[in-house]
Amino acid sequence: MEAITANLANVDTPGYKRMSTGTRSFYVPGSNGKETAIYTHSAADWTQGALKPSASPYHMALMGQGFFAVDGQDGEMLTRNGIFQVDDKGILQTAEGYPVAWESNNGPINPTGEQIEVDGSGRVFQGTVDLGKLRLTNVARPEQLSFLGGGYYTAGRNSSEVPAQTSVHQSQLESSNVTSIDELVGMITVQRSFESAKNVMGLIDQSYGRLTQIR
Repeated sequence: MEAITANLANVDTPGYKRMSTGTRSFYVPGSNGKETAIYTHSAADWTQGALKPSASPYHMALMGQGFFAVDGQDGEMLTRNGIFQVDDKGILQTAEGYPVAWESNNGPINPTGEQIEVDGSGRVFQGTVDLGKLRLTNVARPEQLSFLGGGYYTAGRNSSEVPAQTSVHQSQLESSNVTSIDELVGMITVQRSFESAKNVMGLIDQSYGRLTQIR
């Protein structure tokens, strides 16, 4: 239910990837021999979202496997949400104010200068000036990324960086790959499953109550 709620909350978040959960049970040593333990994990669906045009030259979308890197408060974060903007100091940043990371940076963007141009590799030009190249990255095993919310991820210690296999599309945004109808159907299914399990547990409790009742 938490995954479905997060998906519905981010259905309009550019670059957001649908979260799903899985559960498995296994045996562990216990005081009475083997005991059953249950483990639930979440995973993201990395299916490419559709690209939609945007009026802002600072908005960017990725087509293919990879992420934009941004400088978060606790280190580097990864995102496919390309809603970027420029502050009065010429720093390219996310809507939340996180600076976008550069692979090479030759200077700030002039907010009052010519419109920037961004090529498919992420290299940024303003007029004839080469401002540098945005940092695009990927990880060998995306399933090891930790979801931070709002379309941001962080790589774990065991994650290894690999080159991004993606292209940058300026003045476009990648849509979320969440389908609201599917999530609503999933929510109804989860609620019904919970109610069914609750009723079964109630019947079991009543049966034990009758068995242990003093007569």
